[in-house]
Amino acid sequence: MASPIIVRPARIDEAEALGAIGFDAWCNSAFAEHDAGRADRAALRAEFIAFCRQCHARTLVAERAGVLLGWGARENDDFLISDLWVGAHAQGQGAGAALLDALEVGIAKAGFDHVELETYAGNTGAVRFYHRHGYQTIWRGLKHSPSLNYALDKVRLAKTLAAQPDTGLPTA
Repeated sequence: MASPIIVRPARIDEAEALGAIGFDAWCNSAFAEHDAGRADRAALRAEFIAFCRQCHARTLVAERAGVLLGWGARENDDFLISDLWVGAHAQGQGAGAALLDALEVGIAKAGFDHVELETYAGNTGAVRFYHRHGYQTIWRGLKHSPSLNYALDKVRLAKTLAAQPDTGLPTA
């Protein structure tokens, strides 16, 4: 039987490893498939690491038996999930669902009644994942990505949240 997935707050000393996971997830996603070589991959990897360093206090990590599987963040501590990345080595193992659930709990505890997130519209696996978890598409259109320096066909999804009791679990 596999060890359970643990969701916990990120540590600053994990920034490089988490950034590498985010970059790996991007490289193995529809984002990279449709990039056509436009992104400066070295700069993008560095940006993932810098984000993980700067936002570690608003980031949750999923791990199993001490192995980092993925991470999710609320960059502005509001109702928006800014990031959810699961490494290719951990896809389909429940890490994304565990992170999404924990982020939603944190958003509800912060007093918000709904959660929103955006992803690349061509990332059909991610869109399907969010729909399976109760999200509805509320917007679709072109949006400039500062990280990639070009416009992407993005989709914004939202979900209404139930009020959450304080359980003492970590939130991001």
